[in-house]
Amino acid sequence: MKTSYQAMTVGVFLLLFPVFAVGGEVYKWVDEKGTFNLTDDLKKVPERFRNQAEVVTVPDKYAEPPEPVPVLEKPAVTYEPEPERPKPAPAKPAYVFIPFDKFKYLTEGMTEAELLSRVGPPSMEVADEVESRGVSRGRGLRRGLFSREALVKRYYYIGDPDLGERTTIIHLTNGIVRRIERVFPPTW
Repeated sequence: MKTSYQAMTVGVFLLLFPVFAVGGEVYKWVDEKGTFNLTDDLKKVPERFRNQAEVVTVPDKYAEPPEPVPVLEKPAVTYEPEPERPKPAPAKPAYVFIPFDKFKYLTEGMTEAELLSRVGPPSMEVADEVESRGVSRGRGLRRGLFSREALVKRYYYIGDPDLGERTTIIHLTNGIVRRIERVFPPTW
């Protein structure tokens, strides 16, 4: 029993020995395929590569460094303000006039695709908006509020006022033309 306990103690020590081994020398060589190889035993290096094996010293991870690591300072960066640029003049709107011979074919209830195919893209388009409407149904305590949402767009076909051209504003709801306005002079 005593010998088995001693053998077990020696076995545990041998298993834990690599954990306590820190630091040391490692041999490095390159084989015929160009692969870097590392080992801690010179006997594991093949005979033909032993003369080119380099000894690399691995420091003990618990040892103090021989000299403190220098702290790198960031260089001071100075920024010069950019010279002031002249502001550009406000851009004139792109004129996309709808002549009367095309305007007379526009009707309320036509689709957005049909509109664009007949008169082309607008001068200006107001971004999609969401319009909500509340509807109350029921009576008493069971009365609820339902909302309906609709995508609303406005297309502006701006005419040149110097040429006497009119501006056309087309209101769309969920991709359907709901209202067509023709105004003079432009309303921007």
